[in-house]
Amino acid sequence: MHRRPRLSLLRLLVVALAGACGWRTGFQPFAPGPDTSARPVGLITAGSAFASAGVQRRVAEALERASRRRVVLLDAPVSARDAAVKDLAARLIRENPSIVGYDWREPRCATGTGVLTAITRQVDAVYRVSLDYVERSRPATATETAELGPLARGFRAVGLAAPGTVREATTKGSVDALLFTARRGSRPVPVARTATQVEPSALTPRPDVAALASEALRDIPPFRAPEWDTVARRLVASGCPFVALALADAGLTSARAGRTVRTAALATIREAAKHRVSRADDDAAHGLKRGEAPEPPEASAPEVAADAGSSATPAPAPGQQYSCSTLCGMHMIELCNRDRILWDSHGRRWEPTTCGTMREEAFLKECYRQQWLSGAFHDACVVPCESQAEGRDRLLNLLQGAGCLRLHHS
Repeated sequence: MHRRPRLSLLRLLVVALAGACGWRTGFQPFAPGPDTSARPVGLITAGSAFASAGVQRRVAEALERASRRRVVLLDAPVSARDAAVKDLAARLIRENPSIVGYDWREPRCATGTGVLTAITRQVDAVYRVSLDYVERSRPATATETAELGPLARGFRAVGLAAPGTVREATTKGSVDALLFTARRGSRPVPVARTATQVEPSALTPRPDVAALASEALRDIPPFRAPEWDTVARRLVASGCPFVALALADAGLTSARAGRTVRTAALATIREAAKHRVSRADDDAAHGLKRGEAPEPPEASAPEVAADAGSSATPAPAPGQQYSCSTLCGMHMIELCNRDRILWDSHGRRWEPTTCGTMREEAFLKECYRQQWLSGAFHDACVVPCESQAEGRDRLLNLLQGAGCLRLHHS
């Protein structure tokens, strides 16, 4: 007579353990494996939800089943600072010297990062799952405790549950996919779920975050094979010729489309470079600078005035009065300030500026920064100026032609 309650409680514990351990029953349908002959897709995960063991693996497995492609884990989309992207840019510039003056980072190209990720990481799509998991405890209301079932009341009776408490587990974030097709990209799908567990016990399973993330993957557009020819043509038309050139160079486009895209991209780049960098700078350029480039100066570069020096002492020549670094700073600033195409592209009417004076417009500040980061300041200007007299004279002639220098130099 006294064993029946214990046996019933034992049965309850067995059922609870089965649910906590995630036991599954029933027939599991066979799912075809991924296409191992095709390029994989990339998965980027972020957030505290992935701190739990096995969550990232299960999400990757769900994505593999949905896309039927192998899945590779990525830390983040590539950027212009990644070594692989720098090496790619350096090689393309070496193979096409006429584009050396072009800003290959193309900061206004919104789709370039995704395509460069596909090229350098060798994937056909990029999925991003960002989820944070937060738990908090609060007192249970009378209504919540009144609705407890016999199992929960049994746990409370044997001291396996904390009476009068509620655990709220919130999972929040977003899921999105970057597919390289003719369609425009889709917006991220928000994910927000809160699970409320009244008087949870040590055997109460926590919400299945991996299942939630996998479910959210079904809300975004399904995987489609890339349409690289269309993507490459769109890149050229939308002002991303360097990324289009890289795409054709990677051999992802068809042979015919690759030739067309390459010709169009090079023509666009050369036209832009012609307006940004003078012919003398092109001749002196040596490609990309390795390592960290110095930051541009905070203050405006000084103008070399005609009345330099005093009446008692002959004014020194500009070549003796200013360092190559100062003269190159003036020249880099002038390249941006006088770039009327850059002004037009930002809907601004060009305005003349005192030589060597930095302006406050955001697009010009970015242009100054890129001159330093791309190596144009150091490799294409400082090195030729300091290494040979002809290089310094050429720089002085450029500045004098721009009205920055009003003294003759020897």
